[in-house]
Amino acid sequence: MSLKNLVKTTAVTAGALAAAGAGVLYLLHEIDSRQVLERIKTNLGADTNIITTWVEPMFQKVNVDGQDVWALVGGVTAVQNDEEAQYHFIASALTGQILDVQRV
Repeated sequence: MSLKNLVKTTAVTAGALAAAGAGVLYLLHEIDSRQVLERIKTNLGADTNIITTWVEPMFQKVNVDGQDVWALVGGVTAVQNDEEAQYHFIASALTGQILDVQRV
């Protein structure tokens, strides 16, 4: 095999591996998003009716308590005590743990 073919094969293989890795991260993100939203619902209480939810499509690096962490960022609109309320949240992209919830 010539050097040119070796470089070409290596580049194609590296591209395929990168695409596969991106696909795995995408699937994990979808799973984590659902888990995080369930935790938010539990955190807000059984008497809270969630109307809408949103989660940023990509992980974001955010500063929580002085540390930079990769996180899922999102929000929910809910009805509590016959009143509409909006909450924004930050959850760990690695564990799904809720790091911060703020009513806005």
